[in-house]
Amino acid sequence: MEETSPMSETVLMEKIQKFFDEFHLNALQRAGAMKFIKEKISNPDDLSVNHIREWMLAKLNNKRIPPIAPMQRGCPEIIPGLRAHPWWDANEFPWIRDIEANYEVIKSELLALYNKGGFQPYRGPSWAVGIPSQDVGTQSHTSGDWNVFYLYLHGMSFDENLAKCPETVRVINTYVPRHYEHAFFSALNPGTHVLSHHGPTNKKLRLHLPIVDLSGTRLRAAEETRTFEEGKVAVFDDSFDHEAWHEGTTTRVNLIIDFWHPDLSDDEVKFLKIMQKSKIRAEKEITSNEQDTFYSVIERAKDIRPGDNSWWCLSEENERALIAAGNKEE
Repeated sequence: MEETSPMSETVLMEKIQKFFDEFHLNALQRAGAMKFIKEKISNPDDLSVNHIREWMLAKLNNKRIPPIAPMQRGCPEIIPGLRAHPWWDANEFPWIRDIEANYEVIKSELLALYNKGGFQPYRGPSWAVGIPSQDVGTQSHTSGDWNVFYLYLHGMSFDENLAKCPETVRVINTYVPRHYEHAFFSALNPGTHVLSHHGPTNKKLRLHLPIVDLSGTRLRAAEETRTFEEGKVAVFDDSFDHEAWHEGTTTRVNLIIDFWHPDLSDDEVKFLKIMQKSKIRAEKEITSNEQDTFYSVIERAKDIRPGDNSWWCLSEENERALIAAGNKEE
C-alpha cells in the first residue's frame, strides 16, 4: 500500500473501513488491525506478510482471487501464493509422529464413546450443496450414514464432548502446532458416499488419523484417490475438490484435525485468526434466531440421536475390546 495523494488516501481509508466492517471488528480490533496494516502490510520490504498483503489488496479492490490450482475452483476463499498440493507428505510435519504415537489412547477413548453418546448426523444449512434431509438441514452424502463427534468447530461449545475425550484433547492441544480449532471424529457407515465438494478455504490443511475399520474406505482429492491405514496419518488440502467412499461392512472412524497452512507466517496466522474469530462471533449473534445457518443446524443436529448408538456397526474385534474394557455388556 504505497504512498498516495490525499484524495486517494481518503478512498483507501474508506475501503479499509469497509474491510473491517466485513469482519465486524470492534473499535479495539480496528485499532490493532490498522497498526498491523501500517507497520507490516504497508511495508513492501516485509516479506513475512506477502500472502495476506496480496489477499487484502484484492479484497479492497473487489477483485476475485483465482484458484492456485484448477481443482480448487469452487473453493470460496483463496489466499494467494500458498503451495497447492491435494495430498501432502506427512513427513513434512515432524509433530505428526507424536499424534501417531498416541493412536492407541485415542482409539480407546473413541470406542468408549459407543456407550457415552455425543455423535450426531453430519448436517449443513439447506442452501449449501447437498442432498435434502427430512430432519435438520441437509446431508452431504448420497447413500449410507455419516455421523460426527465434534471437539472444535466454528468457535462453538462442545464442552460435554471435550470432557468425554480428555486424552484426545490433550494430544491435539499439545502436539498440533497452529491448530485451526477444527477437530472431530468422522464416522462413515457401510455404503456411504460423501459427495464431491470443496472446503471453505485454502489457508488450512486437513489431517486424517484413521482409527478403526478402514477396509473399503477411499478418499479422492483432486485426481488422486488413496486408501488409509489404521494409526497412520494422511494429510490433504480440502480446498481441492474431494469425495469419499466407505464400502466396508463396519463403521469407519477417523479423527480429523485442521491446522493452518505451513506457508503462512505466524504474523499472518495471528491477523487472520483475529478476523476469522470476529466474523464468526458476529455471524452467530446476527443469525441467532435463524434456523438454517451452520451454527443453528449443528446445534439442532445434536438432539437427533442423543445417546443412541444403534447406527454404529462395530467389528467383532472392537466389540471384544469394549467388553474387555468393561464398556460393553456381552
